[in-house]
Amino acid sequence: MTERHTSRPTQSKHQEKGAWLGLRPETLVTLVLIAVLLVPLSALSQPRDSSSPGGYLARLRTEAQLSQADLGEIDPTSETMRLATLGLKNVAVTLLWDRANFYKKVEDWTNLSAVLEQMTKLQPNFYSVWDFQAHNLSYNISVQFDDYHDRYAWVMKGIEFLRQGVFFNTREPRLLGRMGWFIGQKIGRADEKVQYRRLFKADDDFHERDRPGRTLIERDNWLVGREKYLAAQKLVDSGAPLKTTPLIFHSEPMMTAINYARALEADGVFDDKARDGWDLATEEMRRFAVRQIPTSWDVPIRLGLREAELARAERLAKQLEELLPGKFSEMESDRESALSEEQRAALQVSPLDRTEQQQQLVADAQREMEVTWRLVAQNAAPETRAKAKRLAEEYVEATETAEIINRYRDIVNFDYWRATCEMSVTDLALRAREATWRAEKNYEEARLQPAKQAFEEAFKAWRKVLDDSDVLREDAMTQEDIVEIIGIYRELLEQLDEPFPQPFILDDVLDRT
Repeated sequence: MTERHTSRPTQSKHQEKGAWLGLRPETLVTLVLIAVLLVPLSALSQPRDSSSPGGYLARLRTEAQLSQADLGEIDPTSETMRLATLGLKNVAVTLLWDRANFYKKVEDWTNLSAVLEQMTKLQPNFYSVWDFQAHNLSYNISVQFDDYHDRYAWVMKGIEFLRQGVFFNTREPRLLGRMGWFIGQKIGRADEKVQYRRLFKADDDFHERDRPGRTLIERDNWLVGREKYLAAQKLVDSGAPLKTTPLIFHSEPMMTAINYARALEADGVFDDKARDGWDLATEEMRRFAVRQIPTSWDVPIRLGLREAELARAERLAKQLEELLPGKFSEMESDRESALSEEQRAALQVSPLDRTEQQQQLVADAQREMEVTWRLVAQNAAPETRAKAKRLAEEYVEATETAEIINRYRDIVNFDYWRATCEMSVTDLALRAREATWRAEKNYEEARLQPAKQAFEEAFKAWRKVLDDSDVLREDAMTQEDIVEIIGIYRELLEQLDEPFPQPFILDDVLDRT
């Protein structure tokens, strides 16, 4: 009998091995690729520890200071809660934020505090959580209570909330700045500022936590606020990113020192302590004036150098005039001669009487007549052109820098505050402020004749102060303050049935308002 052989397909060795493992060939290839990819993934994601800098991603986080250890202290409870949310941390925070708003509306302060604590555990490195909810505690919730002791307690809860935020965000200068703002502005500007400032000085618990060993003078809320701003500045100077307006941020130590000096005067302090307060404000003003401030033009500036830049521009203009004598005026004359008859006629019409067409003609004429040193240098003789262009560019740089500085000065009213600091340390200014304070105090206590005498003494002193300072004499803030004092003086005279003096020693101030 003939044997029969059953034929079967030939299998490769890999197929036989895959069959032996019970896997399809494509599945086996996938597993091999996964195993291969695990090698670079391991190199990328290796965590950092005390003995190793970790993988590539860990090293990047370290370089950018984005790891939890670089941002601030690590809370095991916080880490556990974030793991428990299974990737839904942001959803949980959103729900908690809604609960916080609900508890605020129903005035359930216990549950509100608990919810805020949970929020900070889930998002300890989210600046807005600390800032927004601290404001909620110190500003919105505190006003719900009748007793100023309770209001003060909630103000301090907001400040302590910020302190906790600083603990978990040691590279976030804005939180230190917010502490400085709350301690200075909320305690020093509130309707209850007299009571708040007194309670703050006596708050041993806060000062022992914040900085043990502070003297009673150093416990002034404005001085403590200044400490926070200085700490924030130091953090920025060390390389911490600043995610707010640098100009305003760096002006705060100066403004806080000024507020301290003014608070002393509001308390009736006009001795050496008041002078020391203004000396401190003047020193902060000087520090602010020389600090380098970034600008939106990508040109860093120092506010105190405007006068130096203007002087540099003036020197460069003289050098250009010596190099190209008469060329600037000559170009001006040539351009004016090239104007049309209609443009010349429009220029002769008074600005208030010009028609719309004449206004356009004047605008065109002024643009055509404009002459700059840059244009003059471009038309210079070949042998002087290169030097003229260099000087012209330096001139443009100096004038533009001075203009940028001037714009930034206006934002923070730099000229006024500098003049105020320089004036306020003088005996004359202290005498003017002391007489004003005494006059208002006497008026409040219905001692009309002593008040009148003190007002008139103050006006004589203010006259000399204004005569000595062009900035203060022209500044609107100074004028408003003095006009307010004059208004109280008018009320006093009406009660005494006496006429307002004519002429008045500060008539020029009244004429400007």
